[in-house]
Amino acid sequence: MEEIKVFLDTDVIISSLLSRKGASYQLIAKQKVNKVITQTIAEEIKEVTLRKNIDRTEAKKTLKSIKTIKINLSRAKVTEIFSRYVSDIEDSHVVAGASKSKTKFLLTYNLKHYKKIPIKNELGIIVLKPGEFLQYLRSR
Repeated sequence: MEEIKVFLDTDVIISSLLSRKGASYQLIAKQKVNKVITQTIAEEIKEVTLRKNIDRTEAKKTLKSIKTIKINLSRAKVTEIFSRYVSDIEDSHVVAGASKSKTKFLLTYNLKHYKKIPIKNELGIIVLKPGEFLQYLRSR
């Protein structure tokens, strides 16, 4: 099986840190999946782990296993270009990261925040929950 690149929303990584039984944890553990996040998401994860008292050692270990990229666009530019793909403009950076990293999949539990059809048709990115993505992998 060839390696597949996926972009992860913050909630997927936090979920993997909270439970070792769910789809997010299985996804993080998959070797043939090239996982990507942005620096913004890495910062969000650090903030949430502090706020929710999640094991920071485990969070650091998880973050080291995920490629972190820079978007190289100002926050205003990210919002200007990518806000049309989300219902909450605070999530514009997630679509920007998926687009800039040239992934085929954006994995999130917040499907309602993303306009899946325009993202797929205009950016070529499929938005799925982690469990749906794992089903896709099993069907290949």
